[in-house]
Amino acid sequence: MKKATAWQRFRYWFDNLMSKGTLSLLIILGVITAVVVIIGGLASIALGGPDGSGGESPGSSIWFALMHAINTGVLAKEEGTIPYLAVMTIVTLVGIFITSFLIGTISNGIKDKVADLQRGKSRVIEEDHVVIIGFDENVTSIIEELALANENQKNAVVVVMAEADKTEMEDTIRDRVPDLDNLRLVCRNGRPDSPKDLKVCSLDTCKSIIVNLEDDFMTVKTILACEALLDEYGNNDAYITATVRDREVLQPAKIAGGDRAEILNFQKTVARLMVQTGRHPGMSEILAELLSFKGNEIYVEEIPEAVGRSFKEINLRLPHSTAIGVVRNEEPLLNPDADSIVEPGDQVIVIAADDGSAQLGDMAPVNEDAFQREPNVVEEPHTMLVLGCTDMLKSILIEDDTYAAPGSRVIIAAEPGTIDQDALPDQSELSNIEMDIRECKIFSRRVLERLVAENPTSILLMSDTQLDAEEADARTLMLQLHLTDIAEEIGAEIPLTIEMNSTRNQRLSQMMRATDFVVSSRITAKMMAQIAEERHKKAILNDLLSDGGSTIYMKPITRYVLTGEPVDFYTLGASAARYGEIAIGYKRFADDGTFTIEVNPRSKAATKFSDNDDLIVVAKG
Repeated sequence: MKKATAWQRFRYWFDNLMSKGTLSLLIILGVITAVVVIIGGLASIALGGPDGSGGESPGSSIWFALMHAINTGVLAKEEGTIPYLAVMTIVTLVGIFITSFLIGTISNGIKDKVADLQRGKSRVIEEDHVVIIGFDENVTSIIEELALANENQKNAVVVVMAEADKTEMEDTIRDRVPDLDNLRLVCRNGRPDSPKDLKVCSLDTCKSIIVNLEDDFMTVKTILACEALLDEYGNNDAYITATVRDREVLQPAKIAGGDRAEILNFQKTVARLMVQTGRHPGMSEILAELLSFKGNEIYVEEIPEAVGRSFKEINLRLPHSTAIGVVRNEEPLLNPDADSIVEPGDQVIVIAADDGSAQLGDMAPVNEDAFQREPNVVEEPHTMLVLGCTDMLKSILIEDDTYAAPGSRVIIAAEPGTIDQDALPDQSELSNIEMDIRECKIFSRRVLERLVAENPTSILLMSDTQLDAEEADARTLMLQLHLTDIAEEIGAEIPLTIEMNSTRNQRLSQMMRATDFVVSSRITAKMMAQIAEERHKKAILNDLLSDGGSTIYMKPITRYVLTGEPVDFYTLGASAARYGEIAIGYKRFADDGTFTIEVNPRSKAATKFSDNDDLIVVAKG
């Protein structure tokens, strides 16, 4: 190999020096300026100075040379010998070149720094903040809920990090969530699974992390990166909330996060919600309220005056809230026995409009003469019509099978060639429902009329995951329009449970009166926001939405009290306690068939109910 020449080595050294950035350029310019000024000052002395006498000191001569280098106007006023003026002219010309280069270098450095700040690469200096990793439509729902949760906090901060442009993220969030109240928003750019990029979010001082990514495998990698950083920083208080869509990834995600992670199974969670809403019209409204920080929500509070009192007595002393359980030894216990006693150290789980409103008052009287005594509600076989086939359908059918009465039927209708048998359970996996699979043109009015003629008790519209989200929602809306019109034509009230991708399209769907339920991934976004603010809520929400444990039900009001006469909510609660249930609200029907839902009624005063009304209870499944 030929040996490099001295010139080549100099050029290589110079190229490396220049590539180090603005600081290196400034150092080079400073060195060149110093050399030129010193040489010029000493040369002027050697040539006799301005008057040829050579009486100037070196320091004074170098200073005048520096003035010529940085101020070209000095030369115009200069007088002296020709050799002296020649030297100063050279110094001034070099100064012009260096000054121009210096201004350009500083300008580019500032420009690069501004661009770097706009990319969101600087480290966040915050404490007790929530970090959201990933940016999609769900982010706005999460931030909206966190803004509501922290409206009473003075310095609440949310940091959003994603590979999207920082400015675009800020504009999108402010456009969709215009009122952040007291919540401050900080956006940063970086790879979710990169520990180096995650460090800019200050995980060492954060209180919780929300991993909001669509790719399950990237979610697991990000959880691993967050777990490693939290270990490195010694932040044992922060925890990770994440959602995975594929149930096969659930266990690896839990292993990756260890004790720090609360993992939601997207498919199972949404399946539970869709089954619940399909069984009980109005259930989505209840769940939407409990999962939101707006209106009534679930709080975990210490109530010292509740210690030593029975659970039944506590609810008769709560004027503005409803107790549904306790947290004992860090474990939530929903719907305890009515006679169980609250122990020292227990925290009470309540449904209330505001935190701190669970204050015990005087014991409310109970009108036991209004009690009704009927046997438990017997589940009747049902027929559910499912339009469309997605990978979530298996979870939905298995979930529905746990609630369904023997002899129930599910009709699965989808476009020819779109039914994936792997997305369906084997019939042997189902105990109570029978699958009826049909390939047909479900967007045909005639086909829909024939399907509706089989009198389904509920209809489930599945979003086509093979299509773009907007196109899939447009098709779902078209199906909804057809079904709404068919229902009006035959005079039937058929509950529709609709899966939507976009909250914007969800609002369009809700504008059609025939739609009883609209369920989307926004529900899981609300759940992640709830868990990020209070970790105990993961176990509480899991219990409330599961087929075991204590779950939310709607049961006929006639099972609890006599109708036609005013009854207060305390009497309803005392009657429900006889069955080992907790009353949390009611559903009342109007004469035109519409209904209203009241969760934790603001007024527990006497209300008159009809035979069609329901009591909303937390009961053991």
